[in-house]
Amino acid sequence: MARKAKKPVVKKVEKKPVKISWFKKTFNAVKGWIVGNGITGILGLILGLVLWSFGFKIYAGIAFGVFATRNWDLFKNWIISLKNKI
Repeated sequence: MARKAKKPVVKKVEKKPVKISWFKKTFNAVKGWIVGNGITGILGLILGLVLWSFGFKIYAGIAFGVFATRNWDLFKNWIISLKNKI
């Protein structure tokens, strides 16, 4: 007697609906940006705005430079991660 080949069992996986609100997406993006910037980047932004409002433009420029450097690091690492995925 010849044995019949068993049919492979295919399990059906139900797709869960992905419904993330706009607010939650935005909140997670801002939270990720704050965590990525760290205390140095956030303080650079706040200190720059405070100094600029009081008229200390040179010192505000230095603080904004720190802020820009932290954001450049985030942007550079994002580009490198996209390059590595390809």
